[in-house]
Amino acid sequence: MKTFFVKNKLPTIFLMFLFGNLASGTLTFMISWTVLRQTHQAAQFALLSTTSSLVMLISMPLIGIIVDKYNHKYLLLVAQGFSIFVLLIFILQPFHSLIVYIIFSIGLDLGDLLFSITMYASVKAISTDKTEMSKINGIEQGIGALFAIISPAVAGFILTFISVKKFSWVELICEGIVIFLVVQLSFKNAHTKNEENSGGKESKAVGPSYKKVLQVLRNKYLVLIIVSIMIVLNFLLGAINVGIPFVLNKNYQGNTMILGIVQLCFPLGIILSSFLVQKLPQIKLFKLLKISYFSCACVLFSFGIVLSFLMKQMIFAVGALALLMLLIGLGLGFSRIPMMTFAQNNIPENIQGRAFSIIDTSAQILSPLGLMFYGFLFDRLSGNWIYLCSAFLMFIVLLVGFYFVDRADKGNYIY
Repeated sequence: MKTFFVKNKLPTIFLMFLFGNLASGTLTFMISWTVLRQTHQAAQFALLSTTSSLVMLISMPLIGIIVDKYNHKYLLLVAQGFSIFVLLIFILQPFHSLIVYIIFSIGLDLGDLLFSITMYASVKAISTDKTEMSKINGIEQGIGALFAIISPAVAGFILTFISVKKFSWVELICEGIVIFLVVQLSFKNAHTKNEENSGGKESKAVGPSYKKVLQVLRNKYLVLIIVSIMIVLNFLLGAINVGIPFVLNKNYQGNTMILGIVQLCFPLGIILSSFLVQKLPQIKLFKLLKISYFSCACVLFSFGIVLSFLMKQMIFAVGALALLMLLIGLGLGFSRIPMMTFAQNNIPENIQGRAFSIIDTSAQILSPLGLMFYGFLFDRLSGNWIYLCSAFLMFIVLLVGFYFVDRADKGNYIY
């Protein structure tokens, strides 16, 4: 059986991500909606998400150190084992209070965070070449976007029949399947070599400090610029996450069907890009990133045009907004896979855990700040001008960022 999974590595990884996301996304929504249904208070609902997010931000630096210190295969098994432990405790304990759901959510999120950071840092170790790395990143992105679409609907449907505790048994089975699939994977990395050289004993060296990691990233000039552009764009794209629901609700009397159609197109674009990027002819990395990012800026500008001239014609407006959401999903999806592959190839493997924790922490901080910023703007300003100005700012960020990219020495990088 081991030989079968070794020969079918990509299907194994596909199944690993599939079962990893199958129940966890649904369970997350079920927890949130159960709290809202039991308390009928938006403040309690918000407290659940806020507390979990804060714990994730605080934990990321420590998890980065752990990922760089220990064997990645063992860490993936530990992450799944920890999630199973949390699920069992939740199932067996008799209480149903808000604090129980908060602790339960934090436990599951910590397990998922350790698993995801370890996987980011392991892609190079489980791949034979850059093409396979790109395929693994595409599988991860596509499945994540797919379950972002279906999890809320599935959660709402299942919650009418069974409780969170009963559904936790399904999650428990899925976590067990992921453990089985992880065991089948072969990891060739620095941790494995260290273990062999030390007679199988785990190295106790923590490795470079975060200050040293930042110095390494600063020397990897192009990686730092590309990642910084992506993080800033995440902030500016808060205009879509906040603005589209707000504008549609305001103009079409809270029609949830229209909102659902438009919102659905964004993850659909990401899913399509995850598969199409593998079929594209070989395009130079920075040319592809330029096309993707500048396309997103043009789409953001187009949102302002649609809001200015088409909102009174509902059919045309909804069709145009849905198309733009699909296009921006495609743009972001086409850029993320090669960008992640480039970072994984050029950041030293022994610091990838901390490097990706820094990247994730920056994105996690800027994304909610973007939501708050645009929430403030849309309450006070016209939506079309917000999109036009945001597009203008995005063009400036891209022009400045790629000005330095074009003039950087590209000889010491793996593409």
